Amino acid sequence: MAKVVPLPNNGSRHLTLGVSALQNKNYASAVAHLEKAYKQTPVFDVARPLVKAYVGLKQAKLAVPYISQYMEDFLAGERTTTVLFDVLLALPDYRFAWAVLHHVEGPLHQTLMARVEAAEAQDDAANAQELDDLAKKLRHLGGYDAHTQEQMIADLGRLPKARMIAAAVPNLTDPDVHPAIRVSLLDALTAVGADKPVSVSGYQTAGQVVPSKLPGVMNDPTLLAVLNQIQLQIGLTDPELMRATVETLRFELGYLYPFIDQAVADPKHFAASYLDKEGASVTPGERALFNWLGEQTAKLSEMAN
Repeated sequence: MAKVVPLPNNGSRHLTLGVSALQNKNYASAVAHLEKAYKQTPVFDVARPLVKAYVGLKQAKLAVPYISQYMEDFLAGERTTTVLFDVLLALPDYRFAWAVLHHVEGPLHQTLMARVEAAEAQDDAANAQELDDLAKKLRHLGGYDAHTQEQMIADLGRLPKARMIAAAVPNLTDPDVHPAIRVSLLDALTAVGADKPVSVSGYQTAGQVVPSKLPGVMNDPTLLAVLNQIQLQIGLTDPELMRATVETLRFELGYLYPFIDQAVADPKHFAASYLDKEGASVTPGERALFNWLGEQTAKLSEMAN
C-alpha cells in the first residue's frame, strides 16, 4: 500500500505566502492569498494583515467590514490601532476617525490626533472644490426627498471636522429634515467633539446644546429609563414581545433626542401608556406624541422604498 502523505494546511500556506507578499509590498498577491487564508480561518490574526494589504492596494473600502468586526482587537495595541487609522484616513472617514480617537489613550492619542488633523489639512488643500460642493449639498438636506437625505448623510465623514460641523448645523433646525436624520447629524457632532453651542429643533420644542457634552442618543438617560420600564412591565412572560418593543421604542424615542426628557416627564407612566395606547390612563399629550412618532416611522419606511 502506498504511503499517504498529508497535504499542507491550505489556510496556513496562503497566510504564509500572503504575509511574505505584504512584506515585499506586493499588495495584489498579498490580498489574493490572505483572502483565501481568511476564508479558511476567519480570525483577527488573518484579518489584520489582510486589512494592511487592502490599504497598500488602495482599496481601503474593502477593509471596512474587517475593522468593524474586529474593532476591539484593533484598539487593543498601538500597532493595530495605527493600522485602524491607516484605513480610516485612506477612505477617508474623518467622522469615524474622530469618534474612534475617544477610545485611544496616552501619547498615542496625541500622535493620532495630530495625524488626523494633518490629513484633513492636506485633503482640504488638495480637494477644496470637491469638499465645497459636498458641504453645500449637505448643508441643505431639507431640499431633498427623505430617501436622498438618508443616502447623503453617509457622505458626512468625507468632510474634515470643521467643514462637517458647518454642514451639519443648519439641518438641526430644518423642519424638512427627518428627525432621525437630525439626530444622526447631532450624534456625529458629538462624535467629533463639536464644543460650541448649536440650535436644535425637536418635538414641540427647541433649544441650544453643546454636542460634545451630550451622551449620545443611545445613552440618553430618559430613553434608558423608559426601556427599563418596558422590560419591567412586560416581564419575562413574553420575551419576544419585550425584545421587539424595546427595539422599536429605542428607535422611536430617538426622534425626540436631545429633548427626550421634555417629552417624557414620567418614564414609568409613558411605558405603561405605550403598552396600552387605548387605555384610560393615556393622556392627550401622550396620544399626540404616539401619533407623531408613528408618522415619523412611516416616513422612514418611505425612505426604504
